[in-house]
Amino acid sequence: MTAPAPEAHGIPSTAVLDLLDTLEGSGLDPHGLVVARDGVPVVEAAWAPHDARVPGLVYSVSKTFTAIAVGHLVAEGRLAVDDRVGPLLGLPDPTGLTVEHLLTMSTGHSAEQVEEIGFDLPRLLATPPAHAPGTRFVYSSPATRALSAVVTAVTGERLLDYLRPRVLDPLGVEHPWWVPIDDLDQGFSGLHATTRDVSRLAVALADGGRYGGVQVVPSAWLAEMRVPRSDTSASDEAADWRLGYGYQVWSSRYGFRADGAYGQFALAVPERGLAVGYRGATRDTPAVLEAFWAFVERAGTDATPLPPDPAAAGRLAARVAALDAWPAILDRPLDPEPTPQDVLSPVPWTLLAAGDAGSPGGWTVDVGGQRVPVSPDAWTTSVLPWPHAEAGSPATAGPVADPVLVLSTRGRALPDDSVEVHVVVPTSPHRLVATGRPGGRLTLAWHTTPLWHPSLTTLVVPAAHAASVL
Repeated sequence: MTAPAPEAHGIPSTAVLDLLDTLEGSGLDPHGLVVARDGVPVVEAAWAPHDARVPGLVYSVSKTFTAIAVGHLVAEGRLAVDDRVGPLLGLPDPTGLTVEHLLTMSTGHSAEQVEEIGFDLPRLLATPPAHAPGTRFVYSSPATRALSAVVTAVTGERLLDYLRPRVLDPLGVEHPWWVPIDDLDQGFSGLHATTRDVSRLAVALADGGRYGGVQVVPSAWLAEMRVPRSDTSASDEAADWRLGYGYQVWSSRYGFRADGAYGQFALAVPERGLAVGYRGATRDTPAVLEAFWAFVERAGTDATPLPPDPAAAGRLAARVAALDAWPAILDRPLDPEPTPQDVLSPVPWTLLAAGDAGSPGGWTVDVGGQRVPVSPDAWTTSVLPWPHAEAGSPATAGPVADPVLVLSTRGRALPDDSVEVHVVVPTSPHRLVATGRPGGRLTLAWHTTPLWHPSLTTLVVPAAHAASVL
């Protein structure tokens, strides 16, 4: 059965086509998109090799899920926002930081202090802040890491386990995985979710916390979450980061949002019944939001059907069916700050000579003794055991059981007889470009560099997780 065209939901197909044009043509490297109106998916798009059904790292969208967990504890009467953090965690807390200080990123620590403290919980609570708590916003992933610890301290469960029956299962999140930090889930980042999962979060945020008839976010808590409690107007960031910060969500030009690095968004526009889940990879995230706001303005104020536009709807359906990241990512700038080769990968990458390649019409890359096929015509996905996790793991991540690295590759020959291989890590926003000549070492460079530690090792997932989603 064919789904109704966007016009049936008050959205012009031409508005969606223009959105796709902007995302692709501006070099924003879109990976996945789901637009819903009044809870009904209207458009779903995925750019190969990405798939709307495969979970990927959503960075700080994770923070919003953490705040929702706190909201359930408040609704259950097990926690209050004015509870002091120190007693909850059994740690000295001379400053008297509260749960609300963590939620609003107003612990009083300066940006320099946040960087120095890192993810050391006792140090976060013990360090006298530069400003009185509650008076100054400074973006702080360590604060959200502390919220994960609070959830576990109160419930005896890891964050993911606590969220599963209350939020994740009702949202239809089938294969979540959260990167560990010590014996906790990170909370501030690390959640792996699909574009569909992110869109369902956006639907719940846009509909008073409801999804599929289930109250997945307590309504009173959602009303509190979206209030811009922290003043961010003095920020030197773009306009959409100067409109205020609530409980782990940002106020936006339209509605409010969960916001992850490099363009992972759950956009909720309740006044228009719109919800958007998006995953991509760009440092120019303001441009992504500008593209969406232009779309919101054309999408109308409600779901009143528009006159059919079968020509535009047909073009849209054909376009979505054929989306591929390949043409749009070629010749785009890479991260201007190169990563040392031995940091980016703990093992060498070699492009095998033609006689050794074993890939007719393509190439084979040797990655530390493991062979990865590369085609010029299509994406090829490989799953590599990655026993290098301990050597390259940053302080922000704990050990991953049976770690593997998922890679999707495609290549092209260059005029100087060298080869350029694009290596997408589809369980993350990240891609690297490997260049070199047959029989020689490849030089690796990130398109967008993973946060906290610029190594492929930070992007591993458990083998069991990879097997369940690929």
